[in-house]
Amino acid sequence: MSNGGLLEKALEQQPDGEGEVTGAVVVADVASPDGSGFMSAPMKQGAGLALVALVLSWLLVNPKVQSDYAFAGLVPILIFAGSFYLVWNAMERKQTAVIAVVYILLAASPYAAMSLSSGEITITDADLSGDSAQIALKIRESGAIFGSSVDSADVTVTYEGSTVWESTISFAIDREDGYGKYGLISLTVSEWYQGNAADSAPYVVSVDVGGSADSMQLQSKHLQRTVDDVQSATAGAMGTESECSDSKDSCIIGVALKSWSGLDAMGDNPPGGLPHADYTVSATLFYGSTATIVYPTVTVVNGIAEWDSNNGEFGGGSAFVGEEGSELPMPGSVDSFELNTKYIPIEDWVVSDYGCYHFTTEVTQESPWSDSSVVSFTSYYDYTEEGGETGGDPTNEAWTSTTNCD
Repeated sequence: MSNGGLLEKALEQQPDGEGEVTGAVVVADVASPDGSGFMSAPMKQGAGLALVALVLSWLLVNPKVQSDYAFAGLVPILIFAGSFYLVWNAMERKQTAVIAVVYILLAASPYAAMSLSSGEITITDADLSGDSAQIALKIRESGAIFGSSVDSADVTVTYEGSTVWESTISFAIDREDGYGKYGLISLTVSEWYQGNAADSAPYVVSVDVGGSADSMQLQSKHLQRTVDDVQSATAGAMGTESECSDSKDSCIIGVALKSWSGLDAMGDNPPGGLPHADYTVSATLFYGSTATIVYPTVTVVNGIAEWDSNNGEFGGGSAFVGEEGSELPMPGSVDSFELNTKYIPIEDWVVSDYGCYHFTTEVTQESPWSDSSVVSFTSYYDYTEEGGETGGDPTNEAWTSTTNCD
């Protein structure tokens, strides 16, 4: 028996594969980045947007911002939605309910915190009443759970930095509109008015409710009530040929009057309008010391001027003044296309001689709008004959503005 035969038999008796030397290769399965996972770019972008939306939510939860910009609250909601989508996709759209709950809590956190606070008030509006007598403050409160039980408010008004009025008044958050609950405080302007509001002389109202306070600068336009500048003017109504006596080619057949009362303007510009002021205007056209036209006293209340028209002798008896400017027409009984107003015909004048006339306008106001002193203005006019050949009769008349009647 050969050695080879024994060896072959031994090998034949071993199971298949025994004695073979095999090499095992372990290959690591490394996944390529696919945009998912906690450290992916979409996850970071989503987290960043969520942070931005959260900050905006805290800024926009203020009641005044909500009142002034009603749709601003949609901005953080839209940003939260974009953030949710990015995070949801980055997590391979798993755990949807958990992510949704987290986002709802984030979005609601500013409002929840405000509702659990001790109550913060905000003056959101200051509206002038239709008769301009009062200013209504609309006050909203952010801490409704603990803050709605207030029953009074401490109110202070300052002018040019000094306190001009203060009082404790009844107050409650007892109204509601599309933006939420609010309360109203009405301030009577005549109780604290001191003078015209301006950039350098603002009116500021402060309200303290249960230890929470807010302030607002009131609109200057609402608090400009004192007339400090007056101007007046006349214009001659011209007639021609048949309307004139002594065969003149042109002549004065009447005069139109107007005045301006309001805020002092620069230079010779007309005064600025005072749409909420109350005052009276007296206007007289003089010839020397003789009153040749005495216009009815005009009473202006909250932008509406009224006077006795004497059955149409002095226009219609009413006009609007202040909103579009300070000009107050003082019409007569006869229409003039050229003057765009009604004039007072010369036959209605007490004196209609040639010479110098002056037109004086006086404005007075009662307290508190003024100290009852008179603000006045006088303009001067020459009524003259002109034209004609040498030694001949004058052919025209003129009504010309001048500087004085000396």
